[in-house]
Amino acid sequence: MDDLYFSVIIPAYKDNDRLKSCLAALVSQTFDANKFEVIVVNNDPNGSVEFDKQFFDQLNLKVLDEKIPGSYAARNLGIKQASAKILALTDSDCIPEPDWLQNAKKYFEADADHSLGIIAGDVPLFFKNPNKLTHAEVYEKYTGFDFKAYVKEGTCGAGNWFSYKKVMDEFGGFNPQLKSNGDTALSSRISKKYKIVFASDVIVRHPSRYHVSELVYKYRRLLGGTYHRKFENQPVKFLNHVINFSFRRLRFSAKKFFTVPLHESWSIFIVCSAVTIGAWKEYFILIKGGETKR
Repeated sequence: MDDLYFSVIIPAYKDNDRLKSCLAALVSQTFDANKFEVIVVNNDPNGSVEFDKQFFDQLNLKVLDEKIPGSYAARNLGIKQASAKILALTDSDCIPEPDWLQNAKKYFEADADHSLGIIAGDVPLFFKNPNKLTHAEVYEKYTGFDFKAYVKEGTCGAGNWFSYKKVMDEFGGFNPQLKSNGDTALSSRISKKYKIVFASDVIVRHPSRYHVSELVYKYRRLLGGTYHRKFENQPVKFLNHVINFSFRRLRFSAKKFFTVPLHESWSIFIVCSAVTIGAWKEYFILIKGGETKR
């Protein structure tokens, strides 16, 4: 549709409750609802996305199914089916600010030479109870998403990513074989030809992980993505990577004992220890040919 400005693409996997909150935030956008579509891509081969039918009345909404496991395969299907010239990528657990789309539009209106590859927005965390953080929340308080730093490295996370559809098509979309690191891989390639710009006023909020086990799983998933992207069939290099990863976690923990309150440094130590143990478990699974986490 020529009158659509954005296609918002959201992969979803067994996350109905948070997906509803994400869709509600899109209903509340200050941007004209007739100028954007929302594409939810269900990535659960054994289930479906479920939410209030009113969203179909409030949004230009369609739901697709992608059986290939992984959010990158799901995003690729959304990209293929998108009708607008500009793609807005986020996740089912993210809450876009009301002016998310409106503010993003300004950057594309200013892009007279079409040199933009990616607009990377900000992704601040929010907590269940800011006055009583869990160990995991304390850890994420100091290690949350830093999209500004990602952009300096020439990368972007898929949780708050805007691109021209033609740019994504030019680079073939995401690598569907990856369960993690696919956004890093694709944005690195795009940044070699086009500009990646950090937009502090293009905001989606992300919930902090609440349990230590969630952080352990996250890092095991990221480690698997790095393995398949960089170190497959290179066991020695992968071993060095895991050693370095473990050292950096423990060094980070040690430094916090001198820079933050004791109860927070203790929380960080607990998380870093658990993450390090999880990383080594994942290492042995991967070098034995095991599946990566999704």
